[in-house]
Parts: sequence; structure tokens; C-alpha cells
Amino acid sequence: MAVLQGAGLYETPKIRCLACQRRVSDDIYMLLCGVEHCLPDYYFDTEKRTGYHLHVILEGKGVLSVNGKETELHFGQMFMTKPDEDTWYKADSEDPWVYCWMAFDGNLAADCAERAGFVKGVNVQECYIDPDEFYNLCKRVLDLAEVSPAHVLMRTGLLMEFVALAVESHYKSNQGSKKSHEYSTDVYVKYAADFIRENYATAKISDVAKYIGIHRSYLTNIFKNKMGISPQEYLIQCKLKRAAKFLTETDNPIQEISRQIGYDNPLTFSKTFKNFYGVSPKFYRQQHKADES
Repeated sequence: MAVLQGAGLYETPKIRCLACQRRVSDDIYMLLCGVEHCLPDYYFDTEKRTGYHLHVILEGKGVLSVNGKETELHFGQMFMTKPDEDTWYKADSEDPWVYCWMAFDGNLAADCAERAGFVKGVNVQECYIDPDEFYNLCKRVLDLAEVSPAHVLMRTGLLMEFVALAVESHYKSNQGSKKSHEYSTDVYVKYAADFIRENYATAKISDVAKYIGIHRSYLTNIFKNKMGISPQEYLIQCKLKRAAKFLTETDNPIQEISRQIGYDNPLTFSKTFKNFYGVSPKFYRQQHKADES
């Protein structure tokens, strides 16, 4: 996370972060809120940082070090840095993480952290709530960056929702409500892969997890272990392989093919296609049409 000077919204292509100054009460108040797409090996040292900083990992991997103890983290986990701890964290070199976070302080901050399970000596937890729910709250805060009395109150409310989600996640972990897995991982991966292939144009990974009845983070972990790629990467490959088939077997315009496989923006489709096949959709069609003649 970039070091911010003063209050306000900080934006780059990789990060959106709001540093807050005004607060509603001394009980609990927001310090920071942000979403960051970290570069490989991105390192941040929390020296002299105040407050409780709760991060939810949306993609990728990284390492958290607390008082000399390092822990490897991945999608579907949460981590918190606390005052008076020697803490740093670093993005993975090959699969750098994307995370959202809110930082808070106040008279009730420590109690809120503990209610979410981050008691003394605990800085990492599994996330039993869809990480997208945390992300959506952060996005709403960042969209309320304008300084106004109403926005300050709204941001405080969203902070409380963010903390409440963490508390709910901890409650679910204690209740053992994470669904017991009735089938082998091979069966779950097969059903997931079949669902993706059949619904490639409209499927979201959250839809896949819901269809087979397991948590999204668990699906991602077992799918990657079995297939070597994440469900999201597999979905993209299914889209692109189907696009290649349409390009060689039909005369449909590239813009139409883009829509058929679930890309509303043809430029995004063309860029993704070229990254995978090494050539543009237009050149791929020309090349394969020539090979057939």
C-alpha cells in the first residue's frame, strides 16, 4: 500500500485508497479504505502505522510476517495488522495478490477485532463470507470520497458492515457451518469443469461454487491443485477455445463472436485472445482459413 500524506483519495492504475480525517465518534472510526492490485514482490512494512487494518484477499497469494513469524496466504483468507506489532507483508512473485481493506481505530476497535476472531496472537483467518461482499463495501466507500457530513456518516456505516461481515465469518467458523464435503475433490472438480464448459458465456465462479454446493475459496484451491490452473483461468480458456472454433468454422464478425462467448467489449476479447494464442482473432482466422485451402 502506498504511503499517504493527509486525507483524500489516492488513485493509480493499481490502487484506490481513501485516507479519512473526519470521524463521527471516538468509539470506532475509519482510517483508510482501499483496493490494491499488487505488483509481483510488492512489499509493505507497517512500522509506525496505527489502528487495525483488516485485509481480505480477493485473488493471488502473498506472505505476512508478524513479530518474525511468516505465514503464506492465499485467496479466501483474511489478515489483520495491529498496533504495536512488528509486521510486514509481501505479494507473491508469480501470483501477486489483490486485496481490499479497511483500517479503523477508536475505543472499541480492539474489541471489534477480537469479536472477529483476531485475538492476541491471531492475525490470519479463513474467510467464510464471499470475499466479493467485502470488496463491494470498499468500492462503495471509495465512491463516497467527497468530503461531506453525509458521506462521513455513510462511510462509518459501511465500516461497521465491513467489521460485521468479519464477525459473521468468525461466527460461522466456530459453528462449523462451513458445509461438510460429501464427495471427493475429484468429483467436485469434474462437476465444476463440466458446468464451466456448458455455461462458459455467462458463468461466474461464484455461480459454479453455488451450483456444486461448496465455498468459492475451497473450489479455487481444489481446482488449482487438480487442474493446475484456477477456475477463472479455466473459464477464460473455455471461452477462447470456443472463439477459435467460431473463427475457423463460421464467417461471423469478430464483434459477434466476442458477444457469443461472453465478452461485451471486443477490444478486451481481442487482447485476451492474443495473449493466449499469440495472434489476433483476425490473423488467427486468416491463418487457419489459409491452411484449409
